[in-house]
Amino acid sequence: MELLVRNAEGNVSKSDREYAAKKLGKLQRYFNKASKVEMVHTVQKGKHRLEVTVFADEFTIRGEERDQSIRACVDKVSEKLERRLRRLKGRLIDAHRRRGNKRVPPALLETRPTKKQGPRIVERKRFHGKMMSEEEAALQMELLDHAFFAFRNRETGRFAVLYRRKDGDYGLLEPEV
Repeated sequence: MELLVRNAEGNVSKSDREYAAKKLGKLQRYFNKASKVEMVHTVQKGKHRLEVTVFADEFTIRGEERDQSIRACVDKVSEKLERRLRRLKGRLIDAHRRRGNKRVPPALLETRPTKKQGPRIVERKRFHGKMMSEEEAALQMELLDHAFFAFRNRETGRFAVLYRRKDGDYGLLEPEV
């Protein structure tokens, strides 16, 4: 598994990189093929901020933490990702028992910077709108730790957006065109 560290300040020491590789390498036991782990490190107001994205077995799993110490951030994000992976494994086993093996397709994302006046669009993402059930979309949204997830609904064939409500339940938007 390849560990990519993105860090504008250049303040991640070799020992911290090795520590992160060792801790995040333990997540590999949950996958058949883990291709890479991307770690983005920044320091804001004296606190370390660490974003970790794992690309493996057609899944993209993301976690983010902040702490005074970079090693504490690595520990926290590693634990968070491991909890999500255990939950994913349980759900996949349950789904397999209910109706056969259903794999969640990945949301492939690209960012493109834009230059506009007025309200700025600071990030733009593109993804493959593959067909998936509402349950699969909820699982992928949870793995990415996003508040919403756009997908093509397998039941209706239309574009849909799943979002997390304040009460913890989900809402579904399906525009009529």
